[in-house]
Amino acid sequence: MVLIHICCQSASQAEEIVDFLLEEKLVLDALVSDKLLYKYSNNGKKQGFEQTLIMCTTKALLFTKINRRIKNKYPKSTPMVYAMPIVYMDQGQEKKLKNRTEKV
Repeated sequence: MVLIHICCQSASQAEEIVDFLLEEKLVLDALVSDKLLYKYSNNGKKQGFEQTLIMCTTKALLFTKINRRIKNKYPKSTPMVYAMPIVYMDQGQEKKLKNRTEKV
């Protein structure tokens, strides 16, 4: 099980992504943040811009498929996608995740 983070360009892009991930049963659930400030260093200069963050739980084996779907759908404004392993999860949640997401 993993917690996927998807950093989107806009709230509308985040909503589209959540909709198709849920419809295709690639994730169990999703939490969408509102306007995070993303900062990074570019040659010693700090730059920043607003992002919308999606956090969702899924099976680790679905990560590649999710990443590929997002890249294909948004080739020019591809969101940053990464996953973190879920070390502990309630047994009921784990069972629900296994049963309600795509079989792999």
